[in-house]
Amino acid sequence: MNSKIVTRDFSQNYFSKRKKEKEKFTFGINSTYIALLSIISMLLLYYVWMLNVNATKGYNIRQLEIEKKNLLMEKEKLDVKIAELESLSNIMNESDLKNMEKIENPNYLVIKNNVQYVYNY
Repeated sequence: MNSKIVTRDFSQNYFSKRKKEKEKFTFGINSTYIALLSIISMLLLYYVWMLNVNATKGYNIRQLEIEKKNLLMEKEKLDVKIAELESLSNIMNESDLKNMEKIENPNYLVIKNNVQYVYNY
């Protein structure tokens, strides 16, 4: 044989390292089982978290509704108190009103569209 001839070993695979690793990777039944269990457990945790968030918001809404109801009741009480203070009997009993004189034969000013000032005698 000639010493200048270089022989190659063609039995060796010339694929990239990544391709070789990919061919070695096998996703067996145990790996599938573990992956599915982890996905199901993550979804379960997410579901429980969402239930907790909704329950907390529901509690906050109920508290705000109770506060709104109490404020409306307080407003109604204040409206009743205002009505009592502005009632005719309270106004008539005020000392300033008792010192006023009663007017006899008053003149009224009547405003009409056609006539500007008309005195009623």
